[in-house]
Amino acid sequence: MYPVSLGYPEAISRITKLQSNGHHAEALLTSFFTFEKTIKRTLRYMITCRGFTSKQADIMISRSGFAHLQTLWPCFEKHHRELQEMIKKARWQHIPQALRMRNDLVHGTKVYDLAECETYTTHVLGALNELQGVLKKEIGFDGWSTTRRRIKPKLAWL
Repeated sequence: MYPVSLGYPEAISRITKLQSNGHHAEALLTSFFTFEKTIKRTLRYMITCRGFTSKQADIMISRSGFAHLQTLWPCFEKHHRELQEMIKKARWQHIPQALRMRNDLVHGTKVYDLAECETYTTHVLGALNELQGVLKKEIGFDGWSTTRRRIKPKLAWL
């Protein structure tokens, strides 16, 4: 939702401004899109670290929904862990409902109470902050840094 050039702190600042101005539904949408975009950027980074080109990585994840990103994650994660293993269970348990709410709001199929949107925005931001900390510590990439494009593949063929 926000470009990498904006930076993670500014993206979080904009989401909290939405919350403080009472735009809780928009804050939920923005926070979940930011969460999903961080996962997508990190997955792209991990795919190129595995030897694929940037173009190949883009093809793999270009139109991926959240469920597909979750499926791809352990294939390219350093220790082959599931995405939900990267975040504490107490935080992750709210992500599926936040995803449902985001999808319902985007497609106009359901309207949620603003207090509920506010609660889930807080849960998503907590999960996002935790995920970013784990990513920095374990793979050295936060999902918001710019990366070099890989033009030539470096796969080890048998």
